[in-house]
Amino acid sequence: MEEERRPVRRNILVMSVGNTITTSANSLWIMFMPYFFADVGITPFFIGIIFTGLAVSRSVASLIGGRIADRLGRKPVISIGFVIYTSGALVILVSLIYVSTGPTLTGLLSAIGYMWMMAGSGFLRPASSMLLIESSPEKRRGLSLMFTTRFLPSIPPAVLILVGTSLYLNDQFWLALTLGFFGLLFVLVLFIVFLQETHSGSISKEQDLIKPPRVRSDWFLILLVAAFALDGLSSSGLSWYVPIFVGRSNLDFYGVMISVSTLVIAFSALASGGLVDRIGTRAAIFGGWILLAVTVILFSLSTQPLEMLVFYSIWVGLDMVDVSVPPLAIAEKYPKERRASILGVYSMSVSLLSMIGPALISFTLLLGENVPFYLKAIMNSIGVVLFIIAVRTRQVKDDEILNETSK
Repeated sequence: MEEERRPVRRNILVMSVGNTITTSANSLWIMFMPYFFADVGITPFFIGIIFTGLAVSRSVASLIGGRIADRLGRKPVISIGFVIYTSGALVILVSLIYVSTGPTLTGLLSAIGYMWMMAGSGFLRPASSMLLIESSPEKRRGLSLMFTTRFLPSIPPAVLILVGTSLYLNDQFWLALTLGFFGLLFVLVLFIVFLQETHSGSISKEQDLIKPPRVRSDWFLILLVAAFALDGLSSSGLSWYVPIFVGRSNLDFYGVMISVSTLVIAFSALASGGLVDRIGTRAAIFGGWILLAVTVILFSLSTQPLEMLVFYSIWVGLDMVDVSVPPLAIAEKYPKERRASILGVYSMSVSLLSMIGPALISFTLLLGENVPFYLKAIMNSIGVVLFIIAVRTRQVKDDEILNETSK
């Protein structure tokens, strides 16, 4: 593997500020999109279908973005992706013009804008993750990644989600969206002006921009995808169902629940980043996902608001343990010129497999309102086994290569 360049510490600051503003801007409105879709007349089943479309757009874009990031560099992909992301928010804002005269048109436009946003998010994600890792000291990569993407960005929403709740309840969703859009516009300028490239890339093989890397015999990547696809499938499905499960009549409580959870995410992210650096990915995933499976079931059985708040907070806290694992594992295994491409393949594969999550949750609701939570617990438990096998596969392969080299 090539020698690493000196960490670009300025990128950590710029990405921290940008991610914090982005999350803050989105917290004013994006958490309420399931309610918004319901209020314009879309049934819960079709809300699940919309979120399936979000997964599709994000997954396809991540593969393309990852390939381009290895050929042209990280910064151009981040900038282009954020242009797409910001323009999607603008489409949703424009759709509100028709909310009183044509709610169906509003629902259609807002769904298209939301999918366009997720395409931008998927496009820039591999480049963004690798730029952060390549800008961080090697022994603190997990901590830096979680500090930049989860800890700082999760603090302001603790208050701003409550502001967004108030705006939504008072029919001022348009104001929340307007403020959110201008926040994203500011971040776009920030990234274009101040981010520094960490990988110059190569454009000698233009056809490689489209052609994905071979993964047939890469059992580590295949098992990694399988493990995290199970987690992603169940999580993407439950992301829209949790507010529906809590209930439209409890929107105030839902706002408080999400507000508290953002603070839990912030400190759990910081702790989990350091934990993964210290104990390794295998132990972190084993403990995190087993406890998560238990917590999700307890949340579904809760009958009192306080119980739901406690178990949901534990849930989102445990959910932070695995966030830094895939990019760190990929950065450790693959050379710099392939990392974003492999992460793009990983992200696309997980997202494509996860896209049936919202639809699957829609169908499992026919068996009972708690069944989706039981399904997630089962999937995370199976994911633990697959991840342990994946890590073992990598260790065996590395030992074989070392033995061959020493002969």
